[in-house]
Amino acid sequence: MQTGSSLLSSTRSTRAFTASAARSHVLRSGRTRQRSPCLIVRAENVLIINTKGGGHAEIGLHLAKQLLSGGHSVTILNDGDQAKLEKKAPFSQYGTLQDAKIVWGNPADPATFPSEKFDVVYDNNGKNMDACKPAIDHFKGNVAHYVFVASAGAYKTNKIEPALLEGDARKESAGHVAVEKYLQEQDLPYTIFQPLYIYGPYTGKDYMRFFLDRLLRNRPVLIPSPGIQLTSLSHVEDVASLLAKVPGNAAAIQQQFNVSSDRYITLDGLVKALAEAAGVEANIVHYDPKAVKLGKGEGFPFRTEHFMAIVDKAKRVLGWAPTHKILDDIPELVEAYKSAGYLDADVDFSVDDKILEAVGHKVPALA
Repeated sequence: MQTGSSLLSSTRSTRAFTASAARSHVLRSGRTRQRSPCLIVRAENVLIINTKGGGHAEIGLHLAKQLLSGGHSVTILNDGDQAKLEKKAPFSQYGTLQDAKIVWGNPADPATFPSEKFDVVYDNNGKNMDACKPAIDHFKGNVAHYVFVASAGAYKTNKIEPALLEGDARKESAGHVAVEKYLQEQDLPYTIFQPLYIYGPYTGKDYMRFFLDRLLRNRPVLIPSPGIQLTSLSHVEDVASLLAKVPGNAAAIQQQFNVSSDRYITLDGLVKALAEAAGVEANIVHYDPKAVKLGKGEGFPFRTEHFMAIVDKAKRVLGWAPTHKILDDIPELVEAYKSAGYLDADVDFSVDDKILEAVGHKVPALA
C-alpha cells in the first residue's frame, strides 16, 4: 500500500512524465503517429534487457515483434554466451527481427550496455538486486519509462482467496520484491508486470512437455491431489501485447499489473484436454506431495495449489485483453511437441517411479 507521500511522489512523477511526453511530441517532428482520438504515441527507442533462460526467456523475442510492428525502434541486450544460446529457442529466432539490434552483454555491468539514448527500458532479466540495481541506477533520470518484469510467483499463497490481485501480500524473501521496492524508492517512472506460467512458440521453458512426455508414451500422469486446483496459463503473445502497451502511456506509470489469461483451467482438465488433442487416454494418478519426499524441483512443474491471477486492472487501465485461450491452443501445442522431435528423446521417469511406488501404484514396465 502506498503512503500519502509515495502517492504524492507518484502523482508528481506521472505529471512530469506526461508533460515531458507532450513536449517531445512537438519537438520530435515526423516521429508521431495517431493511435486513437485521445492518445498520440510517438515512436520510442526501446531497450529490452533479456534473460538467458527460464520461463521468461521468450518474452524478449515476442515483445520486440510487438514493438517493431508498432513503429518503435528496438534493441535487445541479452544476457549469456551468444555462441551457446543462439543455437536454441528463443534466441535462434532473433534473426527474424530484421529491424532490431541484438547485443550480447552482462545486464549487471553497465559497461556492456549500448551507448545510445533510450526512451523506454524493459528489464526482463533480473530476479534480485544484484542483477537489477546496476541497470536501474544507470538509467535513472535518463529514461521516460522503466519497466520491470517481475513474477506472480512472488505473491504469498492465499488459501482463502486464491485468485491473486495487485496489492495482495508479496513474499518479503523474494528477490523480485526487493527490486520492486527499490524502484519505488528511486521515484522512477516505473511499471511492474507480474506474469504467470507462459506457453507458446519458442518458449525457454516448455511446460506442456511434462504432460505430453507421459501421455504420448502411455505413462501415468502424476497430478497432486485432488486435481481440481485451478491454474492460469498465458500465451506469450498476450504477455507481449500487454507489455507493449507501455510506450507513451502515462496511465501505466507507478503501477503494477498482473499478466495472465482471464480463463482458468484445472490440473486434471489440462491433462484431459491434451490427451484428447493427442488422441490418447489420460491415465491420471493423484498423489499427496507431502507424503512423498522429493528434492527441490523434482516432480510436478506447477504449484500444487491454486495459482491464478485477476487481470481486470490491465483491461481497465491499459485497454488490454488476451486473445488466446489455452483450450483453443492445445492442438497446436501437441503438434509443436511432435514436430520438435520430443517423442524420440530419452526421458527420465525415475522420479515418477518413486512417486508411484510411494502411493502403491504399479510402476509401468520398460518398453
